[in-house]
Amino acid sequence: MQVLRRFIVTLLPLALCAGLTACSGNSTSENARSSGERDDDMAIGDPRAPIVMVEYASLTCPHCAKFHEDIFPELKARYIDTGKMRFIFRQLPTPPVPYAVGAEAVARCAGPDNYFGLLDVLYEKQNYWVRASNPRSALMEIAATAGISQEDFDACVSDEANITRIQAFSKIANEDFNITGTPSFVINGERRPHVAGRPYGLEDFTAVIDPLLDHLDN
Repeated sequence: MQVLRRFIVTLLPLALCAGLTACSGNSTSENARSSGERDDDMAIGDPRAPIVMVEYASLTCPHCAKFHEDIFPELKARYIDTGKMRFIFRQLPTPPVPYAVGAEAVARCAGPDNYFGLLDVLYEKQNYWVRASNPRSALMEIAATAGISQEDFDACVSDEANITRIQAFSKIANEDFNITGTPSFVINGERRPHVAGRPYGLEDFTAVIDPLLDHLDN
């Protein structure tokens, strides 16, 4: 699991120097919010769902990419699409921090309705843009495929509001849940599942979520 730098708050301004910050435009959905959810959170699923899962992840984290490629689709089909779970994604950049923040800019440029679709693309193409000789151009290329204009891209990556948002997410992750690595998950207000020394598996999540649903049914 990739270790989260505790001095991330001091690293984040470097993203501005590199011209890669994230976009705050269209970040607040008009949909209702679940309990404890921030107005600037990106979320999918019924806000009245009995299960609320928050993922703290980085777009430059390989383990996060593996979760989104191998596990998240099944979780979405079982719990989110069926109205049982609300899913919230909070960006917690890991090195190279400027690249992670820039990728978040691209996803937020797409707007709330398209955010998670573009998140999937960014994880799928992670090796391409992270290892590119010019990551800004690589992200711009991905943004263009999502219909984001050059003008909108430039506006998004120069918007400093996302720095404040990411710093807030980092503070919550560290102070409230003692999160030191990505991806990490908080399910109904508790950091779970607990996995040490190995990647997450689908069974780790079902072992937490299914008993919670069973308890609610009884």
